[in-house]
Formats: sequence, C-alpha cells, structure tokens
Amino acid sequence: MSLDLQPPTPIRPLMALKALVALRDNPQDTKQVFLLGEAIKGRSPQALRERFRQSPLGRERLAERRSLLDALTRTEWLAQLPDDTVGRIYHEFLAEQGLSAQGLVEISKASFGAVPDDGSDLHYIAQRLRDMHDLFHVLAGYGRDEVGEACVLAFSYPHQRTRSFAVIASLGALVLARRFRHPGVIGAVIEAYRRGKRASWLPGLPLETLLARPLAEVRRELNIESPSKYLDLLQSLRSRGHEVPHPPGSGKA
Repeated sequence: MSLDLQPPTPIRPLMALKALVALRDNPQDTKQVFLLGEAIKGRSPQALRERFRQSPLGRERLAERRSLLDALTRTEWLAQLPDDTVGRIYHEFLAEQGLSAQGLVEISKASFGAVPDDGSDLHYIAQRLRDMHDLFHVLAGYGRDEVGEACVLAFSYPHQRTRSFAVIASLGALVLARRFRHPGVIGAVIEAYRRGKRASWLPGLPLETLLARPLAEVRRELNIESPSKYLDLLQSLRSRGHEVPHPPGSGKA
C-alpha cells in the first residue's frame, strides 16, 4: 500500500524513551535521532505533506521529484566550486567531520531497513528531509558540536515540524547548560528556533540550485540571520578551555 494511503503511525513512548536514554549517553549517535523521530512522529509527516501540497514551491518539488542526494554526492563538482559557495563549504564541512551525504542514507537503512520508493509524496519528502540535514548546518551556520546540533534541530523545527527535533533541542539545551555551567546555551537554542521561524521555508526551495551560489548571498536572500548568541557562546567556551570547532562558513578551519 502507498505510504500516502496509510494511517498515521501510533506514538510509541517506550521506543522514544530508549532512544532518549541512548542519546543522553552518546549525543553523537545519529541512529537514535532517527529512532526517536519514528517513535513520536504521529501525523507530523502527513501535516508536512499537506504543507508541500498547499505551497506553490512545495508543489513544484513534488512535481519535479528531483533528488537532492544526487546533487550532494557530486563530490568532485562540489570540491571545484569557489571557496565562498554553499556547495564548497558543505563539501569541506563534511570532509572535516569525516561525513558524507550517503552516510545519512546508510544510517537510516540500518535503523529501518531499505524503504522502497513507492512513488508516494510521503516517501519523497522523507528522503529529501533526511538528505538536507547537513545542508541545514551550513545554511544556518551551526557546527557539529553538541550545542550546534541542538541549535540546528531548533532551527529546523519550524521548517519540518519534526517532533523529535523539538524534544532533543529542548532537553539538549537544559543538559548542556548544566554541563557547561553556562546560561548562554539556552539562549543560543532559543535564538536558533527564532531564526528558523523568520527564515524562508527551506524544504520547499530547490536547494540543488543554491549550491553554486555564495553562502552570504543565499543567507541574505533567505533571511537567515547570523547565529550571534551561538557564536558568542563558542567564544566564551573557548575562553574557558573547551575545544569546540568553528562552524561552517565562519571562514576559519
């Protein structure tokens, strides 16, 4: 049966709790993010599908069925783009972190198995959202440090309404504020949510066409403001001796 014809998935609190505990023990365990999202998604995917169908840009994406993954795995092309472009910064961000666009696909398959393309809107949207996660890091300016991960989920929530993003970002802000003994963590995560809310709706955009354009220009056009509280927090943490990486697009290695 097509995913578009299936009823929403029931909430599974036990599965969600196990994933949260695993994330607490290892915040870098991306598999648990997928599992938590599956456990508490409810009818969120159906709501997002309706947003795609009701938006002119969303309808364009559904009609085109263009693969974002195909563009993001053109590593040689991305590496040859000018230094200040979205695609080049994305490519270098992944290389520095030892990641790849295909890696998220493999983690998803390991969590749920290979889900065949049934031609449904829900399947297409789910794959596109999966593939754009690291691109959101670049567009929003958040690194893969623990605070950066919480912030990028908070930034993404207004765009995707993925419940697990709100849960992880909120709990992460509280846990990290206690760990670092720094109230700026909570302010950075709240700022991330507000920045995401003010920005253009990114899932409906033809993100493939942005890769060859300067990142600063794209951010201005899409009303993606500077993550000032996050950048101030990183500077403060470094002054306290914490090793935190520079975020993508910051101009620093």
